[in-house]
Amino acid sequence: MLPLPLLAAPLPDPLALAQLDGFALGLEAAGRFSGTVLVANGDAVVFEKAYGLRDENGEAPLSPGDRFNLASAGKMFTSVAVLQQIATGKLTLDTTVGQVLKAYPNRRFADTVTVKQLLTHSAGAGDIDELFGAGHAADRARLRTLADMIALHGGREPEFTPGTQQKYGNYGYVVLGRMVEVLSGEDFESYINAHVLKPAGMASTGFVECTDPADDIAAAYVDVAGKRVRNCQTLPSRGFAAGGEVGTARDLLRFVQALNAGKLLPPALFAQATTTQREFMGLGFFATGYGKDVPERDYRWGHGGNADGICSDVRHYPHTGETVIVLSNKDAPACFAVSNFLHAQWKGP
Repeated sequence: MLPLPLLAAPLPDPLALAQLDGFALGLEAAGRFSGTVLVANGDAVVFEKAYGLRDENGEAPLSPGDRFNLASAGKMFTSVAVLQQIATGKLTLDTTVGQVLKAYPNRRFADTVTVKQLLTHSAGAGDIDELFGAGHAADRARLRTLADMIALHGGREPEFTPGTQQKYGNYGYVVLGRMVEVLSGEDFESYINAHVLKPAGMASTGFVECTDPADDIAAAYVDVAGKRVRNCQTLPSRGFAAGGEVGTARDLLRFVQALNAGKLLPPALFAQATTTQREFMGLGFFATGYGKDVPERDYRWGHGGNADGICSDVRHYPHTGETVIVLSNKDAPACFAVSNFLHAQWKGP
């Protein structure tokens, strides 16, 4: 059976799309935005355009097919990998870290933190600051694998009693990625490539070194000690379980389509994953604009991300059928403003 197309509602009128273009052009002219914007109605792309330069020190303009660092939007790939383990019966949402990572150093963390708490950022897992900032180059050089990262922070206690608070962070997704490695017998990159990206048809998305010279990768910069330098000097050199893969807007649309078509997860499990579980989170997906007195048309799922010289936003509105993807090689928050612009004018039922 062929997958069903995404639901589609009547489009916003051409004026609304022209206004979106004008808004993005204004941000570009102000030096606040460069990147690519894609809008789809169901499965049909209705707007796609690139703005600004591929490298602020060059002259080549960005193209809609260019690859961008996805920052934390890549956490969705980790979430899918974990949910696939649940779908095959290797995990449940109540499985504790220690049931999979049997040698995890801190036993309180291992014996009490659950998969659901990690997915919803309510485990008290904390962050992994050694991967970020100009002063941590030596740390980044030695923290190349998920096992390395757990060896560094696996001994610490949860920041708070697991399940009692919500605090967004990166380390919990390192733990989830390592659980996927142990359960699958594959290293994290290989697993994501084989079981998430390939089935979704995402041939231009994956793991590359930040310094990769490919001419379709958008370069980004950050201020360090009063100088503009490549953000490779402040960020992990390669994507990992907390994000940082590179990809294109079209590939991220394919990801949305594959999820909606049931190619990556059973539909019932995916519906649970994209239902708000706590505050802004589903099971590894942002699930926002949802709850009492919130119009159904405003509910969306997806994930955003930002880091030095990076801003990414992927959102799908099931009620209207719209998908908006904005990828930028400029600092946040301009890309989020672009993502927000069109929804209020979308002609939903």
